[in-house]
Amino acid sequence: MKTSEIRARFLEFFAARGHTVVASSPLVPQDDPTLLFTNAGMNQFKAVLTGLETRDYKRAASCQKCMRVSGKHNDLEEVGKDARHHTFFEMLGNWSFGDYYKAESLRWGRDFLVQEMGLDPDRLWYSVYKDDDEAFDAIVTQLGVPAERIKRLGDIEQGDEENFWSMGETGPCGPCAEIYFDQGEDRRCDHPRGCALGVCDCDRWLELWNHVFMQFDRDAQGKLTPLPMQSVDTGLGLERLAAVLQRVQSNYQTDIFQTLIQRMAEICGRRPAGDDLISMQVIADHARAVVFTITDGAAPSNDGRGYVVRRILRRAARHGHLLGVEQPFLHEVADAVIANMGAAYPELRERRERVLPVIRQEEERFLRTLAAGLKIYGEFRDRMRAESRCVVSGAEAFKLHDTFGFPVDLTAVMAAEDGFTVDDAGFAACMQQQRAQSGKERVFMQGIGPWQPLAATSGSALRGRFTGYDTLVGRSEALAVRAGGDDGDGPLTHLFFAAAPFYPEGGGQIGDTGTLTLAGGEKVPVLTTVKAEEGPALVVRGDAGDWSARLRAAGPVHLAVDARRRWATMRHHTATHLLHAALRRVLGPHVEQAGSEVTPDRLRFDFRHDRPLTRQQIAQVEDVVSRAILDNQPVQRREDVPLAEAKAAGAMALFGEKYGDTVRMIEIPGGLALAAALATEPGQRYSLELCGGTHCQATGDIGGFRVTHESSIAAGVRRIEAVCGEPALTLARNDREQLQDLVDILRRDGGSLAGQVRELLAERDRLRKELQRQEQSAARADLAGAVGAARAVGDWQVVSALVGATDREALLQLGDHARDTLGERGVVVLGAVWDGK
Repeated sequence: MKTSEIRARFLEFFAARGHTVVASSPLVPQDDPTLLFTNAGMNQFKAVLTGLETRDYKRAASCQKCMRVSGKHNDLEEVGKDARHHTFFEMLGNWSFGDYYKAESLRWGRDFLVQEMGLDPDRLWYSVYKDDDEAFDAIVTQLGVPAERIKRLGDIEQGDEENFWSMGETGPCGPCAEIYFDQGEDRRCDHPRGCALGVCDCDRWLELWNHVFMQFDRDAQGKLTPLPMQSVDTGLGLERLAAVLQRVQSNYQTDIFQTLIQRMAEICGRRPAGDDLISMQVIADHARAVVFTITDGAAPSNDGRGYVVRRILRRAARHGHLLGVEQPFLHEVADAVIANMGAAYPELRERRERVLPVIRQEEERFLRTLAAGLKIYGEFRDRMRAESRCVVSGAEAFKLHDTFGFPVDLTAVMAAEDGFTVDDAGFAACMQQQRAQSGKERVFMQGIGPWQPLAATSGSALRGRFTGYDTLVGRSEALAVRAGGDDGDGPLTHLFFAAAPFYPEGGGQIGDTGTLTLAGGEKVPVLTTVKAEEGPALVVRGDAGDWSARLRAAGPVHLAVDARRRWATMRHHTATHLLHAALRRVLGPHVEQAGSEVTPDRLRFDFRHDRPLTRQQIAQVEDVVSRAILDNQPVQRREDVPLAEAKAAGAMALFGEKYGDTVRMIEIPGGLALAAALATEPGQRYSLELCGGTHCQATGDIGGFRVTHESSIAAGVRRIEAVCGEPALTLARNDREQLQDLVDILRRDGGSLAGQVRELLAERDRLRKELQRQEQSAARADLAGAVGAARAVGDWQVVSALVGATDREALLQLGDHARDTLGERGVVVLGAVWDGK
């Protein structure tokens, strides 16, 4: 059975049992700062499972795109070497939100594997948590499984969390039951206690399907309290199930990988065997990973998710090098990924023309430095052997990373092949020093502690309301506090209120600042506002314990956002929407947002486009945005719009952003000025985006708009920086003053300012060349005396002199002149003084 059929039949099976089939969420989880990539099917249902969000269905099924690039079973360096390790994989899953529970979940799990997939029920084994009698009894009585094929595992009181799942140190948790497939006696191991489920960890006992039963709420002391809504969260590895059904011993032998491995074999002209097979398996895995991550918005870069993509892509490029491929190739394997999986994930086909060039350009960039980097590594290796050293120093690893683009794990792989290791701590120290020098360290989301409720409320029941769309002030009781790390000037604390007008940083918009006024009139500055699952978290200075005591005694607190700062931020946010729409009209509909930052002082907008903007295009963009501002059209917001309705209306949904069943839309119509520029009818929609940020009431509130910079930040990604409102006015004044300074210096009747400046620069260059010629002539005359007085040293004529050369080229010319004068038996040593050196 092909992998595509397994995927389709799973979703059909659960749809027939009342489950809503939910599309996979993107790999880039914009609303969860704890995740680098989506790594499980439950990620998109996290708020539902914790009771913070509701859906219009109680049952769901999905095939989720997942990425795991670290952890016990997902070590990047192991990918391709064994049967199971992957970076990208697909997770089949079904969920119950307070509906069915253990018995139904386990019965459907057995029915799907046995009745739909045709597995032998006698080869299915089960494990449950040590005292989960409900799950154990359901497996025995309803499924008819002998008790000896069910293992009780785990003991959280003893620190063994086997078969017990938790979302974090506190919060929802519960026992789980796992379904295993016995791959047979020929796969048994030689464990000293015997090859048995729960004893060994060999490949005979293949874990297929984990059924998590969210039953408890765990507090900071470890106490388990039954949840009011008990839920089910399951995960079935698609690649593993395909290997079982296709009767192969490795995931890489399944149809979904074999197509890619064969394509790589064609490219390199080698057979997939031995070390070459390992390289081909790495490339097949990594091609899938880069296609899906770039499609979902994580472009290769030097930090965050983008750096993970770059690491994976460059590891694949190095394995191509090991296979003898010296030209870019990964985009060809990536195209095979899109062809194979585009039916299940249409976004792959939709974004093919953008994704493949990004992969090719990134690979070309790395190949330009790969040979040089390998040469430098070879020098390090030879030096280490000569010094009887077995560890690549942190500084050496950092040089390969910083100069030649070698991810440290790639260096570690090469070192291991030569019997060496890498000083990871030393490398980390070098990286930390570089970050400190760049001043890019973020502090407000480091060292976060758990919420400490101020009333008899569990942490998972906290829920706050953002009121800042309609007001900048409010009065509310504090519900909880938590430690917020340290920014170098002292400890920080996050405060959580029942209602707050402070906008938390998110969606590219900077967090609000302002003041809190406590009882007695004490005013406390709010440093910023960050996003928590429960609502806005206000960051203040001080210890969390002290704040807990102060707020318990304070009663309701007056909250006031810095109005001038917020209004300036809103101008830049609305201008960002106008800019996005203008870019799509000037450059084409392929333009997609790849990131943004909105502050009171400027906006930064990253977008998909493969070449620099011309001066004319930038002027066109400015003109379109300025006309939209002149039209002074209302910025219309619509709350709680069904997602399907919003998409049907043509709303721009940002890729990588997770949306609920209902969304908030920002619509901006066009007016007369914009209609004249775009040849459209007045009132026709200009911009429609899904957005949770704060905006002006009308486009005219933005004021002026100026693009200040346009650049490339990654392959296929451009960045525009712009200002509006007061910063735009300040920029215009500065430009005018500089222009007036030029007018005052130059001749008023001398033609255009640019023409006069060009004439002056040309005259300067002519005079410089004439001066250099005269200086060189004088230096040659001085050198003639020194050459005439050359000292004889054996058969050699030696000249040493200090000369008046003004630069390196002049000094070389004088040296050549002296050498030619002396002939073949001459030695010339010349010195010069430049800028006091």
